[in-house]
Amino acid sequence: MERTTPGAGPVLPELPLQELECFSVLVHQLHFGRTAEVLGVSQGRVSQMIKRLEGRVGAPLFERTSRRVELTDLGRGLAEQVVPAFERLRAAYGDARSRAAAADRPLRLGFQCAVYEPVARAIARLPEGAAQLVELPWGDPFSHLGRAEIDLAIALAPCREPGLEVLLEFSRQPVFVALAAAHRPAGECSVSAEELAALPLIEPRGPAPEYWRLANAPRRTATGRELAYPASAATVQEGLTMVASTRQGLLLCEDSTRYVQRPDIRYLPVQELDPTTLQVVQSEHRPHPLAARFVGLLLAEVS
Repeated sequence: MERTTPGAGPVLPELPLQELECFSVLVHQLHFGRTAEVLGVSQGRVSQMIKRLEGRVGAPLFERTSRRVELTDLGRGLAEQVVPAFERLRAAYGDARSRAAAADRPLRLGFQCAVYEPVARAIARLPEGAAQLVELPWGDPFSHLGRAEIDLAIALAPCREPGLEVLLEFSRQPVFVALAAAHRPAGECSVSAEELAALPLIEPRGPAPEYWRLANAPRRTATGRELAYPASAATVQEGLTMVASTRQGLLLCEDSTRYVQRPDIRYLPVQELDPTTLQVVQSEHRPHPLAARFVGLLLAEVS
């Protein structure tokens, strides 16, 4: 039935948007249970919406068996039109929310060491001016977030702080050690656990929690060799300056070695240390309107 507005001509029939959205998700998932998870509803509710849509259309859109779900010819034809349309609607809606949030207050993003390429690409897909970058101290990954000075922290894992929520973990990287080039043979390609145990290492200086410090400045190798940290630095750059002029070493992830290249420092992979990862962390009490959109964009970059 067409709806009319006083003083106006006929308009389009009311579209069953919820049912079409359900249809669009089911086209991608071809599974009623997974579709229910994506939409945050029960599986029975998904079945109900699809049956209602098929009733409106006048014919089945899916063939269902106990083992699989497939589109009918009519369903494929509808999907060719509906799925791209909903993707455009979601993108337009997300962009509008992003612009409104950016006009209110930029998303303040804290980062450690460097803004890595996937992060930079995700930021570039936000509206211009929507994000503001804040460098975090090497040994203080969470205080700025706790004091509401930033909205998201992109920091080395782990985070177990009360009131903080991990939204995404990504960038699993092997560990390297930075050493003064003058003290290492040019042909050397790695550092053993025994050699690492003999090195005086530089650890992050700051109020980072002890569990985080043990993960990122480990006290033992996998075989139990003890590691010593007689020196500390507030930033990675400060630590590298100390490395260049001493026989001390500094542990960091492989990606970081590409962002802090120096002719007086060599980076060598180390054995028997667990890889590092990055996490996107936010306060549970102060979520920014752009946070979920940024995490979705970053997830698309790292997937």
